[in-house]
Parts: sequence; C-alpha cells; structure tokens
Amino acid sequence: MWGDVTPAERLRAVTRRNVDDDRLAAEAAGALAGFASEPASLVVACRRVLAHHRTHAPLWWVCARILAAAEPAAAAHTAESELEKDRTADRLGAALPLLDEGEVIAAIGWPTAFDDALIERFDIDAVAVRVDGADPTPVLRRRRSDHAVRVVDAWDATLDRVPRLLVPAAAIGPDHALVPLGTDDALAPIKATEVWLVGGVGRVLPGRLYDALLREREDDDDLEEISLERFDRIAGPRGVERPIDAAARIDCPVVPELLRPLG
Repeated sequence: MWGDVTPAERLRAVTRRNVDDDRLAAEAAGALAGFASEPASLVVACRRVLAHHRTHAPLWWVCARILAAAEPAAAAHTAESELEKDRTADRLGAALPLLDEGEVIAAIGWPTAFDDALIERFDIDAVAVRVDGADPTPVLRRRRSDHAVRVVDAWDATLDRVPRLLVPAAAIGPDHALVPLGTDDALAPIKATEVWLVGGVGRVLPGRLYDALLREREDDDDLEEISLERFDRIAGPRGVERPIDAAARIDCPVVPELLRPLG
C-alpha cells in the first residue's frame, strides 16, 4: 500500500488523515517502525504524532513500548499486531448477561468494542446514550452489527432497567479514567445495576504516563476525568475485571522522552 513512500510521509499521512480512533494507533505503529534505525528521529516522530493526538492512550502505549525496546522495529510490529488482535469485543460479548423482558444494555456514545460484541449477541437490546462529549449518531452510521439501536438522553424512560451501562475510556490510569464529557452527570439518572468501563489494548497506562497525557489535554477535547471507584468492572482484552485488577495489569513502560511537554 505504501510503496516508495518515506517513513516521514507515511507518518504524516497516518497522523493527519481521518483514521478511525481504533485504527490510529495500529497504523501509527506501522509507520513508526520506519524510524527504528535512527533513534533521534524515532523520538521526534513519536512526540510529533502524540502532539496531534494528545489524549489517545493507545498512541502513548505504542510510543512508550517502541522507545523502550532494544529492537524498536520489532516492538512496533508487535504493538501493531496486539492492537489488531484486540480481544476486548469478544470478551465483552461473552460477559454480557442474558436480559429479561424490558431490559436493555446501554452505552455512553457507541464504543466500537460494544458494536463488535453485538455481532454474536442477537439476544441483546441495545441503547446508545447521547452526552455532551459523545454523539453516537455518526458512529452508528458506520457500525458493523445489524442491531436496531435507539439513541436516547440519560433521562429517557428506556433507561429504567439497565443491567449494564458501558462507558468507553479514552485512557485509564491507576485511579482515574478519561471518559466522554457528560458521563458523570449521566450516571445518576440511569438506573444501572453495574457500570462497566470499556478499555482495550493500550488504554491502561502507568501513573506517570497517564499524568503526562493529562497535562497535554486541550480545553475542548470533549473528555472528563472520573474516578475508577465509579465503575464496577473494566472490560478489556483479558475479559471483565475489577478496576483495581485491570489497572494493575500494566504492559507499558515509562520512558523519559515522553514525560517532557510535547510543545
């Protein structure tokens, strides 16, 4: 696909073109592999791609793993493979409960992992909740599942019987997570038995990298920080776990090159 395109041109294309959120980190990993033979250029490339997507945790995860590796090219391809083989949707689909009459599974916005999880769960009635930081309508137009999905606000009567409420995470740290703006206000009116935070490969970061990501946030990024204590479980590639267990399973190093302000 990329032919004779230089690593810099490929990275620029990946960084600036309209890539789906869940594809961005994998494509960036493939592009960053082209800088592996030049350590100084690799650092600059990682910092540059992060400057364009400051709150995208999987990008921080990719860059940290590549910069810490003895063989950056191999680390880049491994990261790309792990992102592409993310089992979060499969695990989530298997963990969602059977529903009684009138019950629905609700999601803030419309997480891609939830959409993929529904491909094999024809028994589930799903509802997408609109909040300030997540309008599910555009995402639903390009979804893969065939479910009929209603878009509602948090106070809709449909949400009176919700065994599970799913919240997508932009980034997960040791004690807090970044979620769509308006999620905190939506949790109160929705009568959910359990609230699950939906992560995925690369979403859980060590404390110092998570703090660095927070410092780089833009004022209008449509995200808010929320305590992990608000969630009963975190759904990720290993399945559905307690927040304390999921947050402790960090597979990302802390590298000094990413702790300095991106500028």
